[in-house]
Amino acid sequence: MRIFVLLTGVLISGIFSRSYAQSDLVSFLLRRIASRQMMYDSFYHTGMFPSYRFYAPFPGKPKHDNNIFFTALTCYTIRQLKPWLPDSLHPVADSILQRAASAYPFYQKPQHPLTYNFWPINPPEVFPNSVLLKPFRYINALPDDADDASMIWLALHPPDSIILAYHAYMAQYANTIHQPIRNTYRTYKHLPFYSTWFGKKMPVDVDFCVLCNVLTLFYSYRIPLNKYDSASIRWLNEMIGSRRYLSDAAYISPHYARPPVLIYHAARLWQTAHPEWMKPYIKQLQTDAIRCLQHTNCAMDSIILYTSLMRLGAKPEVMMQIDPDRIEAIEQQPCAIFFEAGFYAMLRNPFKRWFIPLGFIKYYFSSPAYVDALLLEYILTYKFNDN
Repeated sequence: MRIFVLLTGVLISGIFSRSYAQSDLVSFLLRRIASRQMMYDSFYHTGMFPSYRFYAPFPGKPKHDNNIFFTALTCYTIRQLKPWLPDSLHPVADSILQRAASAYPFYQKPQHPLTYNFWPINPPEVFPNSVLLKPFRYINALPDDADDASMIWLALHPPDSIILAYHAYMAQYANTIHQPIRNTYRTYKHLPFYSTWFGKKMPVDVDFCVLCNVLTLFYSYRIPLNKYDSASIRWLNEMIGSRRYLSDAAYISPHYARPPVLIYHAARLWQTAHPEWMKPYIKQLQTDAIRCLQHTNCAMDSIILYTSLMRLGAKPEVMMQIDPDRIEAIEQQPCAIFFEAGFYAMLRNPFKRWFIPLGFIKYYFSSPAYVDALLLEYILTYKFNDN
């Protein structure tokens, strides 16, 4: 299926204006990503990509944040795109992946070799570069989480035995194993889906995009599904079927919170394995992606929505023309937010819903290197998608 969608706010902004040869742009973006990778820095580990944290009430004052998540996201994207890259660029892609691999151990506790943390673990970090929260890093350090662990394993692509062990480990922290979830819809309180966190004292947390990432990993390895996978699939199935990724995005996905990002994760999961349970919703997801496109002025959202449409089987008739001279403008748009941290995510009902709209308890995260990777992903998906 081919579609044509107006590039509303994106064209108005002039970000996609001049035409460049695709091969030149692919090389430019991949080398730009490589140039952003840290060789040595006292704050970031070698191989990492810088990322930034914005306090929602004061988004104009970003702080460097040495989380590992955007490094894993960027590297997984490059690993997925490598078969589509020209042979001459394979050494660049391999170098990026190899350098990043040296950083991951700094986010892994020796006693927990199957999981990873969002921030460095030795010494533990909580909101690095925050004067207010730094004194609490030892008592308030986050446990390891399924999102970072799943994305790092996707980026590293380890042997099957590791993923099988990780799969079994995740079951130990599923909902109802230690305690039932207290901040999702009552219907699912006793459904044993995977929790975001690997911590017995941490409240159970379910997130639409996290579950998509977890299942993307397990589908990629063709892991036999157990009752926890089935429960996670049921929850996702019903969130998609009821279109809650549009109507209640921040509630069902407190760590991503925005409909374009949720659609992107669902489309990536579909592309990975074409699971049978998602088939009834493909046309619906296409329609909703187009609707989001028609109402956005955000370049990054347009990029991920177009990529999502192609993954869902709808290819635009006309490709956006990307001007390398204006890529920085895409990276620096205030809306180029892929991930967020809101203290409301851990609150039990009804407080979670009450606090969702409040900006003073939210932090936004972005990474220029990952925006470049999303651009690269869009270009190569358009070129090689034969839907």
